[in-house]
Amino acid sequence: MANTSIKFAIKSISTEEFATIKNCFKEQETVGIETGYGYGINPSEHTVFVNFSLMFKCQENPFIILKISCGFSIDEEDFLKFENKERNRILIPKGFLTHLTVLTIGTARGILHVKLEKSGLEQFILPTLNISDMFEEDMVFEITSE
Repeated sequence: MANTSIKFAIKSISTEEFATIKNCFKEQETVGIETGYGYGINPSEHTVFVNFSLMFKCQENPFIILKISCGFSIDEEDFLKFENKERNRILIPKGFLTHLTVLTIGTARGILHVKLEKSGLEQFILPTLNISDMFEEDMVFEITSE
């Protein structure tokens, strides 16, 4: 399935958390960025979720916090190709998951821009992130019966 096209659409965008803590930002200090990623699925709705979080920090003190989630609706026929019913697993190809992650990071960049506009912190733009080597193999989700 490595070189086949997977039909999908962005189904949802949710800002789970946003905060600025201006008194933790010190202009003379070096600013660091910490990012986090999480993934989930809803097999009955053929949906893959990408969760992304970021914190801009001075020393260890966060002064900008953003957590978002993007849901991607996968074409049913394509989603069924991911399933291994005998082993109760769904295998999402790493290249496709990388693509969904890049889309989610771009979405986070736009949300961050809008949230920081006219805040005094608008100079903080999420830089490009190289996630091309983030996944060494396809991601496996165990299916639990409900």
